[in-house]
Amino acid sequence: MKSGSILGESVESKMVPNYFKKQTGSIKRRFNTRRRILKPFVERYKKPVLVHSLYDANIFYKILKEGKIKPPSKHTSSKKTPYMEKLLKTDNGIYYSLGFQYLTSYDWKFGFIFDLDYLKELKYFNKGIHYKAYTILVNYWYENDREYLDKFTNFNKLTKEVMDVFYTKKYKGKVRKVLEFWKVEKELYSFFENYSKKKEPLKLIKEMMNKSLLPYPASKKHSFKIYTDDVAPELLGKKDNNLLKNPYFLGFCVAGKVPKKIQELLKKNYSNKILFDGEKIFKVESFDFSKLK
Repeated sequence: MKSGSILGESVESKMVPNYFKKQTGSIKRRFNTRRRILKPFVERYKKPVLVHSLYDANIFYKILKEGKIKPPSKHTSSKKTPYMEKLLKTDNGIYYSLGFQYLTSYDWKFGFIFDLDYLKELKYFNKGIHYKAYTILVNYWYENDREYLDKFTNFNKLTKEVMDVFYTKKYKGKVRKVLEFWKVEKELYSFFENYSKKKEPLKLIKEMMNKSLLPYPASKKHSFKIYTDDVAPELLGKKDNNLLKNPYFLGFCVAGKVPKKIQELLKKNYSNKILFDGEKIFKVESFDFSKLK
């Protein structure tokens, strides 16, 4: 692992929330890296893994100490997409990804790794429902109310930058596929709330959400089909995840130097779990933390 980062260089925006500032590389590069670092797990377990990612060492330490990942109603950590989560009633959920989505996209340093069969306990949406909801909204304005969309676009400097990317950046040869809504979620949701004709886009958003939900074992089958594709499903847990009792809990991903107190806690309470440094899988009990830089 070089420089404590899976990807190295990053792009920052001063107005973006801290946890989303280090947006790493191009979309293509992120997915290529995600596939690459999933490979050791597929080789070992014959399937991809699930990950709950974190950007903050203090939160990581607190979870390790308590032995539980808790839903937002039981802690004070900030929500990542608070406005759309409330609308879709996903605001008290614990988020998981199929593979290392947040570590490779935003350079988050810490991850809890779970066997794919933990899908039995999770809601599985075959697409990123919060992202898709905002793209439905913006595309609705684009097709039906360009004047209102222009008002949002010109609201401030950052909304203009986000919409310029949306209009001009190509993904798989097409524009209007890259909406960095997380940079302007507060403003975008405010425009949605104040929109006089929001009934129709709201209907489209809720239809999308209902169609995206896959029950287990269909969710597992779908994950096998798409984990190497440029797709990021949304996985949601609604109850405490007790790491000390969860039979699907495999271990950790840690990028970069690990604080001494975290090293001690890992070896004391989780010595039989795995630790992934972004390249290789080790056992916590035998891992030399001085190798991480």
